[in-house]
Amino acid sequence: MTIATETLRALYGTWRIAHGDARGAGYFTFTQQGFWRSFIAAALVFPAFALLRWHDLGSAPDNFPAGRYLTIETIAYVIKWVAFPLIMHNVVTLLERPSRYIPFITVYNWSSVLQMAVYLLALLLGAAFPGLGAGGFALVAVIAMMVYSGYIVVLMLAVPLFTAIAIVLLDFLLSMTITIIGVRLAMHQLF
Repeated sequence: MTIATETLRALYGTWRIAHGDARGAGYFTFTQQGFWRSFIAAALVFPAFALLRWHDLGSAPDNFPAGRYLTIETIAYVIKWVAFPLIMHNVVTLLERPSRYIPFITVYNWSSVLQMAVYLLALLLGAAFPGLGAGGFALVAVIAMMVYSGYIVVLMLAVPLFTAIAIVLLDFLLSMTITIIGVRLAMHQLF
């Protein structure tokens, strides 16, 4: 299977899973090679991530170190993509589900493409309908994507709902911590 075919199948699988169809998991390649290829999702999501970070600079003060911020955000992006899978490698062992690690991370990685698309759509809706509350669309998108992530955790790790919630919150808090550290580094205010 070519990388392009595998990518399209995985993206279709994420779409099916987002619609509550557990059979969507059958569209992924759960091998070591499929695991590593799932990190292609990071490259697919990066342009949207970079655009969002660039957009953030529109509301930054004049003395804000834009170049430093964008560099640190790019490094933080890579760290986020590496940190969660590394932490989850230990978590699945604690949960006695090491055989589900590759399938879980594979689906979780590919799902980020759909999640970014939903988030961008929410931002566009917020810009198109500012009277409805631009932040409201983004908040709904974040909550919906956390529910989607929770469903992936339950489906792929076969864990109870509360365990899935804890894993999604772990991912969210890890991401927020890395983001906050990155912004503080950009502003020379880490300590």
